[in-house]
Amino acid sequence: MADAIRSFLAVPVGQSVAEPLMATVNASTHALPPLRVTPWANLHLTLVFLGAVPQRVLDDQVIPRVGELLADARPGRIHFRQVAGFPDPGRPRHLVLEGYASPTIETLQRTLREGLAGILDHAPQEQQWRPHITVAHFRDRRPRAITATPWQAELPVAEVCLYESEPGLHGPVYRVRERWPLAQEPDEAGATAP
Repeated sequence: MADAIRSFLAVPVGQSVAEPLMATVNASTHALPPLRVTPWANLHLTLVFLGAVPQRVLDDQVIPRVGELLADARPGRIHFRQVAGFPDPGRPRHLVLEGYASPTIETLQRTLREGLAGILDHAPQEQQWRPHITVAHFRDRRPRAITATPWQAELPVAEVCLYESEPGLHGPVYRVRERWPLAQEPDEAGATAP
């Protein structure tokens, strides 16, 4: 698949979350195992990882289908509660800000994952979705266990973006290919922790 594009659907991270988050991470690097901090421009919250998708399939099938799936989607929120090692705090590969989603965003994520399964050569990941923003990658393949640190923030989800990942000199570069704003009624239902 020479024309395949590594892509994913995600929520962009605005300045109100990104700025204090990255300031905290940069100020804490001396207390952490060696890591590669995610560039601010690459910060995002993945909803569905699509993998390597041929450009024609993205243009002719994925983009129109996502538009249909999001036609009635409502905004919501991600409620962050801690910075932690991921996916396993005892053997972390990444440092993330993690939390839980409001009911409308849980539904939106499931709708996208299930609605795109028939288009892709592979089914999008079906394990339980754990909302998080990757803020750094540990350089050591076996870093020490990371103790979670409380860090509360809220990320409004008002649009979904299709990102393309391109190789760069210092790691991947993420570029927004398409944007879908969500209907403007805010999510009043709130969220409950799992």
